[in-house]
Amino acid sequence: MEDRAVQYHREMSRFIMEEVDDGVQPPSNLEAGKLARLSLTQFKELGTDVYDELIRRTTPEQGLPFLPVRDHYHPKRNQARQKLATLSRPKFVNLVHDVDEELKRRFPHKLDVQSSYPASSHASMHDSPSTSPVYSNHGSQQYQKNDRSPPASMGRYHSQNAEPAYSAQRKPSNEEQFGGIDRAANDLNRTLHGQPARVPSGEARGVYSPADDVEKVRHEYEMRLSAMRKRVGQLESQLLDCRGDNPNGPGAAQMENLERLNAVLTQKNERMENDLRILRDQLVAAKADIPALRQENDRLKHERSQFIERERDLKSKLDEARATIRRLKSTSVFAMDHGDADIVPPPVFVNSGGAIRPSSVRTFQEAVELLLSAGRSDHAEHELPIAQSAVAAAVDGLRADVRGYEAAHAQDPHSWPLPDDTKDAMPDIMDALDINLHKLATAVDKHLGSMGVLPISLLEAAASHLATSVVDLVKLLKVCFDESKAAPRVAATAERSLEQSTDSIIAGIQSMLQLVREAVPDPNALFSTLHSVIESIRATIGICRDQFDKIESGAGAQINSDLYDPRIARDVLSGLEKGNLQLTDQLNDITEAQEAAGDSDLDNEIVRELLGDMAFKQGLASALVDVGKLTKTLVVWLE
Repeated sequence: MEDRAVQYHREMSRFIMEEVDDGVQPPSNLEAGKLARLSLTQFKELGTDVYDELIRRTTPEQGLPFLPVRDHYHPKRNQARQKLATLSRPKFVNLVHDVDEELKRRFPHKLDVQSSYPASSHASMHDSPSTSPVYSNHGSQQYQKNDRSPPASMGRYHSQNAEPAYSAQRKPSNEEQFGGIDRAANDLNRTLHGQPARVPSGEARGVYSPADDVEKVRHEYEMRLSAMRKRVGQLESQLLDCRGDNPNGPGAAQMENLERLNAVLTQKNERMENDLRILRDQLVAAKADIPALRQENDRLKHERSQFIERERDLKSKLDEARATIRRLKSTSVFAMDHGDADIVPPPVFVNSGGAIRPSSVRTFQEAVELLLSAGRSDHAEHELPIAQSAVAAAVDGLRADVRGYEAAHAQDPHSWPLPDDTKDAMPDIMDALDINLHKLATAVDKHLGSMGVLPISLLEAAASHLATSVVDLVKLLKVCFDESKAAPRVAATAERSLEQSTDSIIAGIQSMLQLVREAVPDPNALFSTLHSVIESIRATIGICRDQFDKIESGAGAQINSDLYDPRIARDVLSGLEKGNLQLTDQLNDITEAQEAAGDSDLDNEIVRELLGDMAFKQGLASALVDVGKLTKTLVVWLE
């Protein structure tokens, strides 16, 4: 600040003199001490800002409406600097005057107070011709270029007095303080207009002399030269720092860090370029292998298709082999293919007056084979109950033949074609047949309950005992060679036939519901089970009609007459017929799906899709449940 005090004082004094010459009211010196309360830093900032505003106002060619913002200044200081442009001309003159007075007070050793404004003599206001170059505009412009912007270290002034209105409001001055200025201005005007200037008296000049002016000019010149040299040194040092030529400057360490970082990044870039080169080579090699890999993939797909076809063929052959093995294992003594006439050797079992029909023996053989095959099937839980019902029906046919034979010869005992001892042995054989049939039913239930744990030999043993009883019956009553000449059959009691048919319906419905619960039921098992249920329903309908007619005519006593209701009986018959039609339609749908597939085997894709359809399964289950409810009513009437 001391270095700039002379420059600030010179420019501010010149500005005040010019303003006074232009007719601005001279400022007052009564309140010049108010700026003394500012700290040195605050006054430095204030002086710099006022000086910059003064230069802006005196150089309108720059075209600046206000002082520009400087990034290293505080925002509030930048705002205060810009507000200086809003001060009116008289107020700004007062502010410049206050700052100038404070400069003379703070730096008396730098400024010659007696020779600066405001002096009481005329010589203090106008320099001699020898000093005019120092106060020329050229010197002002030189300092304006070098020292207009203060260093960033000067800081920001913080005071209410440092705002744009920080200058004390001046009162109108009197001629006691500025009389010399008026006189000097008048003399200057006379000189410019060719009139001789009024020479001031010695009292007005005081101690003024040309030697003092020369000494003062020389002193100021040396100070300015020293300041300029110092400033040039600072600028050269800053230039070296910016170029990086100064090894001790702050830019040297930064340059070293940047060079080190550059080396690291260069090395990293080289590694990445090597990796990129390797990846490109691998990519080119991979692209070259693509055609060969495609050919290999096509070859593998072709081999896979061949393996799939071969697997299908092998599975088909395996299924055929398993079926053959099951047939071989389930073959019994009755599996031989007999003709219609030669079921058994004629000399042993055949007799023209025999009681057993050949069809009854053949039905029993087929039922036993079906039972043994169902025991070894993968779906034994569905097929075995149906096969057991078929065996029971075949045994009932044998009983019907025996009863018909007895009824045909009951009125004439002498017409009995067989030996008399056959009558005595026949009850024991019939009882043994019933016992073995019951044992077979028990064996079937145990085999199903064991979930395949019990050996199949136990089931075969029970079937063997039943077959032995049938053989004994055939030996005793013989087989009628000509079935047309056999005695008319007498069916069992209606109660027993109705009981067996209802049992068959219930067993079939249970098996069907188990199949329907599966996601995709086995087509063969479902078709055979559904067919058996339909046959049982048809038989039950015929038996019920006959029995209901007998009860209504008063001849029937097998059904509980107390529980019988004609209206309910008609509803049962109509419901069974409706259920029979619905189940028959379902069976026809399966047959049509098989025909659409063009395959003799039910186990094909179209049939499986039909059986897996939810609507088909719901319709089938609904019809089975309705038939089961009606069958339960018949079972209650049989009690």
